[in-house]
Amino acid sequence: MILMYHHVCPAKAVPAQQVPLEGWRYCIDPEDFRNQLQLLQREGWKFLSLAGYLQQLTDRPLRSRIVTVTFDDGWRDNWDFAVPILRELQIPATIFVVSGAMCGVPDERRMTADQLSNLAASQIEVGAHTRTHPNLTTLSAQQLEQELAGSRRDLESVINRPVRTLAYPGGRFNKDVVAATKAAGFEAACSVIGLGCNSLDSRYWLYRDVFSDQMQTLRDRIKRTPLLRRLLHPRAQKKAHHTLTSPPAK
Repeated sequence: MILMYHHVCPAKAVPAQQVPLEGWRYCIDPEDFRNQLQLLQREGWKFLSLAGYLQQLTDRPLRSRIVTVTFDDGWRDNWDFAVPILRELQIPATIFVVSGAMCGVPDERRMTADQLSNLAASQIEVGAHTRTHPNLTTLSAQQLEQELAGSRRDLESVINRPVRTLAYPGGRFNKDVVAATKAAGFEAACSVIGLGCNSLDSRYWLYRDVFSDQMQTLRDRIKRTPLLRRLLHPRAQKKAHHTLTSPPAK
């Protein structure tokens, strides 16, 4: 199972002025974030880095209770609120970072180069999330290279470490995007399709899950039950197949 987060921020610190690209509707309070991780620990889930998670993939869907934590975009609140909790609980994670400008988003709401460089000390990997957060399915081959390989080069020049993984902005991908992702040298990529069981076949559209804040809905409980996840896996596979075979967006 791969967890997907965006903002980790107390309500009083959420800015009044926002732009849609910031996605503040995907925000969890730091205490709820801590409680989610601790609940999974109590239930016997083993937290791995994304690199460690990928090493567990085989040609069959994963059956064990292993989980990895991911964040999209590279928000400053991840550094301020999520990283200290991850460090306290000794849980690794990956932050997928937009390497270029995000239209209308103030720089102070995003992680700095120094913060990105210092993530490794907290067992946190940096992944790519493109240069400008576009809908990748609408881009030409040249634009895909600039957004994908370009973001990888940008981030590697900042953190001085390899950037091996990618998350598709908005989870949008198709067969051309997957091919460009492989050509850019990424070893894996995350989608936003949930309730799937990851395997080598899903390496370039890894299934990720978002939980309700308290993790107590019926859907939350299903997601945390490996047997039920496997039963629902064919539905997730069908959704991924449809995404890969759909015509490019106009």
